[in-house]
Amino acid sequence: MAEEFLSDSTGSARPNSDAGEPEREKIKFTIVGTREGVMAEIRYFYVIGFAEVNDWSPLIPEPNTDQFMTILVRYRKAGSTDSSSRKSGR
Repeated sequence: MAEEFLSDSTGSARPNSDAGEPEREKIKFTIVGTREGVMAEIRYFYVIGFAEVNDWSPLIPEPNTDQFMTILVRYRKAGSTDSSSRKSGR
């Protein structure tokens, strides 16, 4: 997803420059491990309701190792400390 776009709750892209939108902070979650380990964690995060499987980037191989990486990008209101809206239930 390009940085200048955000996805709304229906998944449609919209420009980030909308004057009515508050400033948003980009948060990146990264998983690094074997292909099997990374896929297991993605499935676990789906089971606990943290992220859909398709929200993660495609697996990226780490050169000269058996390691892979994937990234999940989320946005939050800049300066917000409220964690009550997070899906993890914590």
